[in-house]
Amino acid sequence: MKLNIISIASGIEKTYVHNNNIFKSSYKKDEFYNYIDVNKYGILNDNQSDKIYHGGIDKAIHIGSANHFNRFKGIDKLSFGCNIFVDNVDEGDINVGDLYNIGDILIEVSQPRQPCWKIEAIFDKSILRYIQEEHAVGWYVRVISEGIIDINDDMILKNRVSDISIKQLSIYLKQPPTDVELINKIMNMDVISKSYKDSFIKACHKLNKEGN
Repeated sequence: MKLNIISIASGIEKTYVHNNNIFKSSYKKDEFYNYIDVNKYGILNDNQSDKIYHGGIDKAIHIGSANHFNRFKGIDKLSFGCNIFVDNVDEGDINVGDLYNIGDILIEVSQPRQPCWKIEAIFDKSILRYIQEEHAVGWYVRVISEGIIDINDDMILKNRVSDISIKQLSIYLKQPPTDVELINKIMNMDVISKSYKDSFIKACHKLNKEGN
């Protein structure tokens, strides 16, 4: 599988006011590049304001699908908070653990992004609703090999190690599976980040409590 790169971007921290609350966010990735250095923590100069939930080795780069631009007419691509956009695939086509080359770098898909209230605060409720309902969350990747990426590079699949898509993982946070074998499979997959597993097992426990 060979994917076209539509854009490469980083974000700097900005201050916002919502419902009389002041907060900082680097969600808008609005510094665009034709080429840029990438290290194990992501794209050079890309900021993460909330390092508890964003950034780090397991969430070095956030990649999203340009397909959503056509599905939700008039949406600003900044609404998705992605460092890289690719064409002709979406979250249902990308599997956790996938290995891709982009130029010099090698990346590994680690988890879906979990949308939060800041999307509504920065943009509006309709965008957050679209992202949640369509699971237009994008996917985080680890950087296995550092280097330079170029807007003319392709994102090329090198290896696929699982049959679980990013869209499935996103759905499971809202509608956890009841199949114990599947739950154990997800919890035992090394390629899935710890932060996702923490959220996933909480969702499973919540479902189990409600069921009792």
